[in-house]
Amino acid sequence: MVSSESNARIYLSYIIPIIVAGVLLGVWNSTNPATVGPLGILVVFILLYIFWVSVFFVLVHFVLTAFHHSLLLQRIFKRTGTHKSYKKREYLAYYTASVLAFAPVLLLAMQSVNQLSFRDIALVFIFVGLAIFYLLRRL
Repeated sequence: MVSSESNARIYLSYIIPIIVAGVLLGVWNSTNPATVGPLGILVVFILLYIFWVSVFFVLVHFVLTAFHHSLLLQRIFKRTGTHKSYKKREYLAYYTASVLAFAPVLLLAMQSVNQLSFRDIALVFIFVGLAIFYLLRRL
């Protein structure tokens, strides 16, 4: 069985992208990058990372849950929906989302200093792909 605390955590993570998007819009409308300084720009990049982590967590968690409840996959792997597999799915979603969220923030950071080229985009995607591969092998 899945605890109510775990359900509350999942529901909260589904609401966080909306809250962070509101904060980001407020920051973007009320500040100017030239006057806010390096600390303000760092705060914006941190908020962007939190936004992307929460969005990717929602997507990855939804996909993993749909695959877990798929009858075909349950027959292939002969697994049942235990609490341990639910926790593993939740951790996998958190870790994968944190790796995936690094890509758009890194691409935006490189674009902000005019260093973004096709080669850089390819390297970021290769890095993220290798990180996810390593993550899946570790879990």
